[in-house]
Amino acid sequence: MKFQVRIHNSQTHEIPVNGIKELIKKVWQAETKSSANLTVILVDDICIKELNKDYLNKNSVTDVIAFPLSNETGNVFEGEIYISVDRVLENRSIYNVELGLELKRMAVHGVLHFLGYKDKSDTEKHEMTAREDYYLSL
Repeated sequence: MKFQVRIHNSQTHEIPVNGIKELIKKVWQAETKSSANLTVILVDDICIKELNKDYLNKNSVTDVIAFPLSNETGNVFEGEIYISVDRVLENRSIYNVELGLELKRMAVHGVLHFLGYKDKSDTEKHEMTAREDYYLSL
């Protein structure tokens, strides 16, 4: 299995990305055996709101958006995870958690979307949060 994660910071806040790639790889390998090329793109609220409006028809900010770029290309899944660092900063204050931990939660959340997890209903949100908690505890 080939697996690659890239992180691109396109916003101005300094944010710790230590351990993100390794955690994403753990989640992916635990849930599936397929190869993947994933990119995590750190953005601000302005950018994520624009993406949310343009691609999901929602005129609001959100914390994470996951875009599969292909189902499989030569048996390799490709996708991009956009994370609003502004939301990460706000969430860490609301939930009183470390910045790096909240960023990891958002990265795991994006990966779980690629793997078929949903968060529309309360039941789905509960299941996704439980999976996030599990992977963050490893």
